[in-house]
Amino acid sequence: MQGTNDLTQGPIMSTLMKLTIPIIATNLISTTYGLVDMIWVGGLGSGPVAAIGTASFFINLAIALSTMITIGTGIKVSHCMGAGQGEQAKSYIKNGFIMSMVLGLLYMVLIILTQDQLIGFFDLGSEKVEHMAKQFLLISIVGTLFSILNTLYATVLNAMGNSKQPFYIFSMGLILNIILDPFLIYGVGSFEGLGVAGAAIATLTANVLVTLLFIIKTKNLEMISKQSVWNSRLMKEVIRLGVPITIQRVTFTIISIIIAKIIVRWGADAIAVQKVGIQIESISYMTIGGLQGAIAAFFGQNYGARQWDRIRQGYRKALLLTSIFGTFISLVFILFPQQLFSLFLSDDTSMKLGEDYMRIIGFSQLFMCMELMTVGAFNGIGKTHIPPIFSILFTALRIPLALLLSEPFGLNGVWMAIALSSVFKGIILVIWFRKSMRSIYKSLQFLNEQG
Repeated sequence: MQGTNDLTQGPIMSTLMKLTIPIIATNLISTTYGLVDMIWVGGLGSGPVAAIGTASFFINLAIALSTMITIGTGIKVSHCMGAGQGEQAKSYIKNGFIMSMVLGLLYMVLIILTQDQLIGFFDLGSEKVEHMAKQFLLISIVGTLFSILNTLYATVLNAMGNSKQPFYIFSMGLILNIILDPFLIYGVGSFEGLGVAGAAIATLTANVLVTLLFIIKTKNLEMISKQSVWNSRLMKEVIRLGVPITIQRVTFTIISIIIAKIIVRWGADAIAVQKVGIQIESISYMTIGGLQGAIAAFFGQNYGARQWDRIRQGYRKALLLTSIFGTFISLVFILFPQQLFSLFLSDDTSMKLGEDYMRIIGFSQLFMCMELMTVGAFNGIGKTHIPPIFSILFTALRIPLALLLSEPFGLNGVWMAIALSSVFKGIILVIWFRKSMRSIYKSLQFLNEQG
């Protein structure tokens, strides 16, 4: 079928890599939007960085909510592709886009009505920083609607085995963002620049371009059909799969907001350091997220085709790749924290805080990568309810751990709490997935013996 690739055939490692590399590149491009903004805004000082960091929590919350639709749609499409049910896949895709539009518009209205209360919750201690945070939030929330649609487009194409198209399209958006950022943030000639608002406008414009390119490039694809109609039964199936992951990600965002409330006790510099640190960490997060997306699509199609041996071998090879990458990233963070952090902030206070953050978080990178890849494996076989159980439990543990460890270790105790929770999640999820696969094999053997 046009625009699709069969992931149930061929060598496992090469099939995974062909699917993974474009997704990784696409994820890195999406991450680079924030990195580019942060590099330019960092030149304005820690106040603007703190403003963006504060507003970004609510942008991330929108993306977390949208996973209820994007993840569930991607899983069902990949299952349909593996089972040879093309018409069913078209219905899932069409309904996914309808629900994404409704969700994006409702969330945008909610943010506009509650902006003062949301930003005021953090008690940033500076009216100027709060004003910049509201500016960034209001502009960015419009772009979030397009960002949700872009994520769904990419997820659907990945589920179809076509991961190259999103990479090309997101690349065009990144180029535009890079061009617009310095001009809109700092200005040129008689145009004075808009500061953090300029960064938000640059990203908004890039997101709009990406959406337009997705529409143009997919309008002739057979799978992206305009003929399908609303089907509440299919949407219930999508939501059933997506809700556990959405609860997990929304909870993660809320916990992050509470942690930020704890961090603000050390001032705006500490919030700025965390925001920059998260941006740096997102390089590893988004890279392994590419493998997570590939594993979800690969496992999804093979699950639909009942290729159990292929799933087991795929997980073993993916875990090896994850371990190599995670170890490398951990070493980079631990050995070169100053070099990494100096790309964004240069004042002495921020640099000292940043070095500590990178070293402490560095010890958890391998385990975070193991967690993310295994989440993709669980999603691919439709067991989306398992990862959120452990994720919510151990992410919530960050709050009491942060309060406890910050007494003897200060701000570093907060970073330790975050790192420890990632270690716990990575180890437990890998063990649980292996246990789940053994249970599946025992069930199959029993059925074969009975047959």
